[in-house]
Amino acid sequence: MRRPRSLPTSRPLWRNPTAITTMLAVIATVVLVIVLNSHAAAPTNPSALNPPANPVADSIPRQGTILGSASAPVKVDAWEDFQCPGCQLWTLQWEPHVIQDFVATGVVRYQFHDYSFLGTGHSPDESLEAAVAAQCANDQAKFWPYHDWLYANQNPNGENQGWFTQAKLDAIALKVGLDQATFDTCLVDPAKAAAVRAEQAAGTAIGITGTPTIFVNNKLQKLNTYADLSAMIRSLAGPAASPGGSAVP
Repeated sequence: MRRPRSLPTSRPLWRNPTAITTMLAVIATVVLVIVLNSHAAAPTNPSALNPPANPVADSIPRQGTILGSASAPVKVDAWEDFQCPGCQLWTLQWEPHVIQDFVATGVVRYQFHDYSFLGTGHSPDESLEAAVAAQCANDQAKFWPYHDWLYANQNPNGENQGWFTQAKLDAIALKVGLDQATFDTCLVDPAKAAAVRAEQAAGTAIGITGTPTIFVNNKLQKLNTYADLSAMIRSLAGPAASPGGSAVP
């Protein structure tokens, strides 16, 4: 009787070209799925909004784009662009402390100014359109809530990428309780865009070239720390300023 032949010894998988090719294909597929899912996770719905973390309190006196008392001894002017990441940082981390420490206590009169330059040359000009939307909210006495929602929902991936669409601007209008028909009519009013451009031109005339630009009693400030800004305001206010204050991380 013939002895059966031994079965050939199989190669280890790592020496098998077919197995290696298959494994690489599986890995490539997994990587592709991960990449596609990561892109799909990015916010794409213009109506998906984040609420402001530190909205201006309703108790703060206001008139249009101005917060605080007209008789406050110190005036702070903030020139900003709603697409500007530095302006978002100012609005989320510095502005609430200025309002809490100084506006609420009658020390500072605080005013927002449009310097909407980042969208210039782009279509649509999102800086201009966001500024117009905020001014339309101002017509309905809702500038500050609208301002807060705009900065809470700034595009995390940068400027001029089609983020501040009319759908998003309308969604914010709904959140802050605007009359939608009046708001939408205002958005296309050429006088609003002209007013925003005129304020930018006024800023350029006093030497502004970027945002945020902060003036304290008409003097341009270099923003190093909140402690420095706070100390300057207290010095200008004299006895009107209380010794306390909040810290900015």
